[in-house]
Formats: sequence, C-alpha cells, structure tokens
Amino acid sequence: MRPSPERRPSPSRRIPGHYNRSSPPSNDQRRRSLPNGGRKEDGPTPICRCRVLYLGSAVPHVTKDGLQGIQEPLKELYPENGAIGAKGIDSWLSVWSNGFLLENMDENRKKVTRFFPIESLHYCAAVRYVLVPGSSLGGGGDKVARFLPLDSPFARNPNINHPPLFAAILRRTSGIKVLECHVFICKRELAANTLVR
Repeated sequence: MRPSPERRPSPSRRIPGHYNRSSPPSNDQRRRSLPNGGRKEDGPTPICRCRVLYLGSAVPHVTKDGLQGIQEPLKELYPENGAIGAKGIDSWLSVWSNGFLLENMDENRKKVTRFFPIESLHYCAAVRYVLVPGSSLGGGGDKVARFLPLDSPFARNPNINHPPLFAAILRRTSGIKVLECHVFICKRELAANTLVR
C-alpha cells in the first residue's frame, strides 16, 4: 500500500530530521538524502496525475447508482454548447492508492488541495456528451442529450466541442454525508480513462 499523498515532502511542509528546518532543501540536498543518488524507487507517487478543468459538484437526486446516477449532475454542471462555454477551475487531479487529490490555485495564487479518500468513492466513469436518437413511439427524429462511456458506439468519435469528462460520485467526509458528483473536463480520452482505472 502506498503512503498517503499528504506525507510527501514539500518545501512548505518539512519532515523533521530530513534537512535544515530554517530553509527548504535544495534539489541537490534532496537528491543526496535519497538512496541511489536521488532516484526515488519506493517513495509516494500517484498512480496517475492529469490536468483537468474542475466544473464543481452536484448532488444526484433521481438515482445515485451507475451511469444513471451521473446524468443529472452532469446536465447541471456541463454546458450544452460544450467546453467553450464551460466555467471551472484549472486543476491537477491525482489518483493515489488511497484516494483522489485535487490541486489548484485560489484567487490569491495560494495552493489549495482537497483530498477524497478512496472509501468515499461510490462510482466513477469516463464519459462524453453526445446526442443519441430518441426513443419516441411516434418515430420522431428527436435527439436526446446523454453522457455515455467513451467506449460507447455513440461516444467513440472525438468531438472538439465535447471533450472527454471524468465524473466521480463521492460521499462527503464531513458535515452531512451526502453523495456528490464531481465533474472534470479532461484534455484527452487517455487521461479520462486512466483516472477511472
């Protein structure tokens, strides 16, 4: 099991006994303190780390299970005209063996991190906004907006206006412990699929 990302040394958080407490270590000091001349082999590293646009979160009301559970929150958070109209927070999302780490900067350029333990994960998926033929009995040609998995026949064709999305339903760890669906726009399908795996 990998250690928690919070234990990772950083200039703003020092681990006692590792280096001079009066100033952050230089890269050379860090390299010398590691075995193999700075090639870290067993230190904490994320399983994957992707640049994303965090659109926020919404509580699913209709259902909380599976692909159906993310439809309502995605329709609420993702604009119909696609990524061009999306407003969110430029962020980094990392997957660790024990959870998700969301990192971004606030309006004062101060680093903000939010950790979601893996135990709080209810469901996640890599999806894309697509218009699919409606199922009207009258045979009308109405199309219905849906968020389908990237390997779905309707979502396979890349669309520059509708990039891949990563959606995760997570249980809040404080306050009222409701389920929330967090939505992220990814730059590539590979990134969205990697976050799911």
